[in-house]
Amino acid sequence: MQSSGTFGRQTARPVNTAAPVKANSARSTIRMASRPVFRTLVLQFHRWTGLTVGIVLVFMALTGALIAYRPHLEPVVNRDLLTVPACSQRVPLDTLASNARAAHPVGEFDYIRVAAGEDGAARIPATQVRLSDPEFQDDVFLNPCTGSVLGQRARYAGFLAVVEQLHRFRFVDGGNIITGTTALLFAIVLIAGGLYMWWPRRLQTFKSVAKLNPRLSGRERSLNRHKIIGLYASLIVLSSALTGLPQAFDWYKNGIYLITGSLPLDKKPKSEPVPGVEHLPMETYWQHVLSLVPNPRETLIHFPSKAQDPVEIFTIARDAPHANARTMLFLDAYTDKVLRFTPYAQSSLGHKVYFWTLSWHTTGASSYLRRKFRPSTGGARYSVQVVRKSVEAIDICTFELAEPLGNALPNFGAGSHIDVHVRDGLVRQYSLCNDPRETHRYLIGVLRVPNSRGGSRAMHEDLQEGDVIVIGEPRNHFPLAHAAKQSLLVAGGIGVTPILCMAERLANIGSDFAMHYCARSPERTAFLQRIRQSSFADRVSFHFDDGPPEQKLDIGALLENPKADTHLYVCGPKGFMDLVIATASEKDWPEHRVHKEYFSSDVRSLASDTEFDVKIASTGKVFRVAKDQTVVATLAQQGIDIPTSCQQGVCGTCLTRVIDGEPEHHDIYQSDAERARNDQFTPCCSRAKSAMLVLDL
Repeated sequence: MQSSGTFGRQTARPVNTAAPVKANSARSTIRMASRPVFRTLVLQFHRWTGLTVGIVLVFMALTGALIAYRPHLEPVVNRDLLTVPACSQRVPLDTLASNARAAHPVGEFDYIRVAAGEDGAARIPATQVRLSDPEFQDDVFLNPCTGSVLGQRARYAGFLAVVEQLHRFRFVDGGNIITGTTALLFAIVLIAGGLYMWWPRRLQTFKSVAKLNPRLSGRERSLNRHKIIGLYASLIVLSSALTGLPQAFDWYKNGIYLITGSLPLDKKPKSEPVPGVEHLPMETYWQHVLSLVPNPRETLIHFPSKAQDPVEIFTIARDAPHANARTMLFLDAYTDKVLRFTPYAQSSLGHKVYFWTLSWHTTGASSYLRRKFRPSTGGARYSVQVVRKSVEAIDICTFELAEPLGNALPNFGAGSHIDVHVRDGLVRQYSLCNDPRETHRYLIGVLRVPNSRGGSRAMHEDLQEGDVIVIGEPRNHFPLAHAAKQSLLVAGGIGVTPILCMAERLANIGSDFAMHYCARSPERTAFLQRIRQSSFADRVSFHFDDGPPEQKLDIGALLENPKADTHLYVCGPKGFMDLVIATASEKDWPEHRVHKEYFSSDVRSLASDTEFDVKIASTGKVFRVAKDQTVVATLAQQGIDIPTSCQQGVCGTCLTRVIDGEPEHHDIYQSDAERARNDQFTPCCSRAKSAMLVLDL
């Protein structure tokens, strides 16, 4: 019985274990059979998609390679149409627009493109005016130095332009859908399918399958080359495809803003039409651009097409990180007021990522490499030598600055100023007072102020001929409105420095102007002999405090009954300027025709100053501003740098958009109307009335 029982148990074991073995074997067989079937399906889909979509991809790659070099090839191929000899002075944009209209009387103005070219280049880009019509887009190219028309052509005329049209599939409706869909199919099908076919079966073989195998031959060799070359090539093509998608699909572009936690670009702000008032001259807008972004690399100014449209401006700063690092500016078409100004460095993360993808798609790494290996020019700073220091009047010295090797300095316009790095940590702003046509030197005049913050004293006592100092690139917050039929220049004391430069510029171009110069006495009057010996001496009236009463300036009489085509410019001590500006307001001078530049303000800490919070819109982070600290200083401690210059609310360099909250304005840069809008403030000195300010940073 025991033996029988034992035998029975022994025979039961094989019977019971046989079923699981057969089941596992069956499942394994099914899996092994299904893998080749699925792999075959993927291979076939990958192959046929590659043969169809691949044709479009090859076409886009070839045409894309050509248009990537278009900015470099076209100025060579069409040299006389797209470039002109470099010059120091340009004609007003209104002259260019008028000449473009005369050459091409059909179509609406779309935009005017102004490009600066490379520093020191013998030729500079022509100015481009685009005219649009439902049936065509034509470009007129003009010489910015003379205003003459160089020629015109359709947008997609010429070999390279046709190549761009083909690349973008602009010859069919919905071309962006074709390019975008092709990119998606490539990313989803070709890349995913190719990776599946390439992916190694064992992780330890990953390194070996990522490099060419020289020991293979025949079909295996070709397959190995296809896999490895395809792997690395797909990375390049994938980056191009993914960075091209934002230009094809709005949902993809909006996704960039969503992922980065940024607000999409808001709708355009609107101008406020003034009854009986037309749009301002284009030159006014251009000079405003130069005051905010000195010497930009490229600027597009879009003409307003409707009554409430703003002047929409895209500009690329000289030190921009890539070719599409757009600084956005919207101006009121009737008053030239800033409706929105967003420097690229202060734009949202989503904005930066979007335009970075555009640059990567069009230029790849070339922008980075050009910056990396291009000889450094010192950015916006230049080392200059004091070649002459002269006593101009009592307590006034002039300093003639030149590049030590005799090279040309950056061009500047009348009303420009430069930052002078007197010594480490001490920076002051001084207006240029030489002829704007001169590029071999800069001339500044410095008044020694008894209670100065150290700048003027250091300039008078420490700076000597032969010394080398560092200066910034010229900036202009006080530009001339070149299209004005008449200009009235009023200077007080050392405020003559930018005013004199304006007088010489207006005299050189034959404009109608009058100048009034107020000073304490002839002995304290800067540039007295220079003005008396100038070609415009008969247009200048001197007014001295120690002179007879009849020669003193009657501001009320001077500003009585303003003419519609006259612009007023005033510069000098704050009290003097406040009086002139207040009188102009009483005499009904329109605010947009009164131009001013303060040298300093009365910014100081007040007992009523309190703590408040600032919130960074792009990140949501909140920082507390102490009662004895500025917003600029607070954010700098957190690694958020806002460009500054005067630190007194005078120059407007740090002007920042306010999304929410009520600022307490301490600046003298903005107009009363601009302050009342509470949509921007100067964080170098202004504070908050509300508990929090949300800043567009």
